Amino acid sequence: MKAFLGATALVIAASVGPAPAVAQTTEWKFYTYFANNDKPTQLHRAFSEDVGKATGGKLKITVYSSGELPYKASDVLRTVASNQVEIGDVAFGIVAGDVPELNAFAMPFACTSVEKFYDAAIPAVSKTVDNVLLERFKTASVMHWTMPPQQLWLVKVADGLEGLKGLKVRAWSREQSEMMRLLGGSGVTINPAEVIPSLQRRVVDGAFTAAVPALDWKINEVAAFGYMLNMTLSHQAITVNQASLAKLPEDVRKIFLEKAREWAPKYRAELLEADATARKTLVERGMKLRDATPEETAKLRALTRPIWDEWATKQGAVAKTMLDAVVAACN
Repeated sequence: MKAFLGATALVIAASVGPAPAVAQTTEWKFYTYFANNDKPTQLHRAFSEDVGKATGGKLKITVYSSGELPYKASDVLRTVASNQVEIGDVAFGIVAGDVPELNAFAMPFACTSVEKFYDAAIPAVSKTVDNVLLERFKTASVMHWTMPPQQLWLVKVADGLEGLKGLKVRAWSREQSEMMRLLGGSGVTINPAEVIPSLQRRVVDGAFTAAVPALDWKINEVAAFGYMLNMTLSHQAITVNQASLAKLPEDVRKIFLEKAREWAPKYRAELLEADATARKTLVERGMKLRDATPEETAKLRALTRPIWDEWATKQGAVAKTMLDAVVAACN
């Protein structure tokens, strides 16, 4: 009997063969400073889930939104560089303290066309951006995207540019604050999660942001007016820790990078659609939206043009290269 069982075991082992290797799963944390239900966070989750499916579960990316990890929006680049999270959504206007020379899109009215941002400006500057990120932070940008143009949302209706005098407005870039100063107002830095409470308490009279987050935040509950200035685009990049990217198996890394390229047009299309929907919905909820007149836009361009020169001179050759490329591509 023992001999029979031993022979049977050998036959079974021979027929079954060695146990198949279990596919190893790499887990990444993806941090975004947007809130849990904001449109960009939804897109980040959909992108991450698609990567997981395409890699057969070999790369699992978990998205963490604002408040779920102990980081601020200005921390994202350094957090990815130190590998506290492997991937992060970097807004160059917000992390300008770390990479001021890459903040060309924050120059008022330098580029306000989403189409030109994707089709011309990003191809012109992406190599410069990647070189700086890799050299100084050992990170790589795998996708560039933008929110539709930044607008000014106010508690009360403003009667043209003159109506902005004396107002205190939440600004998320130095250039937005400087424009308010030139108009006779002031800009203050407030984290996205604190914008609505600050408007409720009248700590500020308004806030700069695009229509999509304005709707996500239900800004219509605390503000009455949207001044559609089309001031700037927010240059965002999904940025990955270079060492973590290099550690991925070659097939997984290839799929991840292919998916990043595939999803850039999806971000573009979905956010443009969301922008149109947001404007329509905010009006339906009682807000008054008004486009800046051509005369007002011309005045704002002339007023803020020195900001470009001051910035490029202060930040050096890389900044000038970035700004020249952006302006040429968008204008």
